[in-house]
Amino acid sequence: MKHPKLNALALGTALALACTGHALAESQYGFAATGSGTVTATAKVNLSVVIPKLILLKVGTTNATQDTVSWAASLTIPGTPATTPTATANNVQVPWDGTAPTVTTTASGNVLNVAAWTNAGSATINCAMGTWSATGGPANTSFTVTSGGTTPLPHPGANLGSCASTTISTNTLMSGTWTYALTGSASSWTAGTYTNAVTYTATGV
Repeated sequence: MKHPKLNALALGTALALACTGHALAESQYGFAATGSGTVTATAKVNLSVVIPKLILLKVGTTNATQDTVSWAASLTIPGTPATTPTATANNVQVPWDGTAPTVTTTASGNVLNVAAWTNAGSATINCAMGTWSATGGPANTSFTVTSGGTTPLPHPGANLGSCASTTISTNTLMSGTWTYALTGSASSWTAGTYTNAVTYTATGV
């Protein structure tokens, strides 16, 4: 019958080894009763390394700020001289020659710093458009995005109407810029304010 104190001592020793992180190896012996010949004893230790999986994505400003890329439009009334209204007004005389006005858009905040990193074996980034606040404005395909930088992060699609999936290299910092441009015929869009959001998702598997 085993002594209770010896059992407690053995249990305590096992717990101590577990808590201090010591690896427990197997043990063997080799024996030759004749005292001659070769004897061997082997012991194996299993090695285990766990690397946590991480993926990072930055589009624009660091942390919780959501950047806004905006375009302001100006309308030029053809005539001599041409007139570009800049202030709210009514019943203002203008030397209009009767041809259609031109519409020019100017971008603001359209160059964003972007970066991505992951140690996942396979990773992608894609984008998805939301719903426009009103109809009659630009289409998703009117927004093109170009990548720049030394180790550029590819934009998932040449424009926001063709959001696709692109690859993120493993254990490689990919960083640079995304430049947004507005194309299309602004003179065909109805007056109003149009807002939407594009969501980028990086996935590592």
